[in-house]
Amino acid sequence: MFKNKVALITGASRGIGRACALKFGSEGAKVVVNYHDSLTQAQEVVREIEHGGGEAVAVQGDVSKRQDCEQLVEKTVKKFGRIDILVNNAGIHRESPIDMINEEAWDDVMACNVKGIYMLSVLAGNQMKKQGKGVIVNIGSVAGIFPRDVNTAYAVSKGAVWSLTRALAISLAPEIRVNAVAPGVIETDMSPLCDPAKREKVARSNLRRRIGQPEDIARIVAFLASDEADWITGQTVVADGGSSLVV
Repeated sequence: MFKNKVALITGASRGIGRACALKFGSEGAKVVVNYHDSLTQAQEVVREIEHGGGEAVAVQGDVSKRQDCEQLVEKTVKKFGRIDILVNNAGIHRESPIDMINEEAWDDVMACNVKGIYMLSVLAGNQMKKQGKGVIVNIGSVAGIFPRDVNTAYAVSKGAVWSLTRALAISLAPEIRVNAVAPGVIETDMSPLCDPAKREKVARSNLRRRIGQPEDIARIVAFLASDEADWITGQTVVADGGSSLVV
């Protein structure tokens, strides 16, 4: 599906990002596995892609910093010659009620979850426009629609991803499509579900009666990045197993 395409995936050393990297690698894409501080895990993702006959490279970078974003795009183009797909997955979470979160934590969340997507999308978008075509997929969250009092900064940042996705789709058209996926609870190290009682509660809170997996999201991301989704842009796909319909 993605033969000869180059996919840059942020936060790809674990969780949803890892699943996306493996999915694109298995479908023939050359994958740039971005990581912040998890070098060993990023190298494991690269090895797994290579073991399957694919091509990948791990590149360090903090997406909240413009210089790192610039270098990430530059290194991708230097290594593979182009960028066809950008998956803005990197994100952080600071759990705290709105009246207790400190300014530094708030700024950290916004810098990574919102500004990072903006900067990388513009930088990668410039490269994609030179090529005449490209696709960007942002990872949001249903928390952006249904916030809780303990995750205010995260929820606000993910709400911003919805709006930013639409704005980017307008600004980067017609050469570049921009969409987003808003997952519900997914079993990753960012939302550990070790307690059996909690696992059962989460499984019962959606219409599919199971816990979402990173691979569930990776398949949707791959579809949105494919030519099969050529008529879709500026949209956010809610992928929560129907939990937002359960009262």
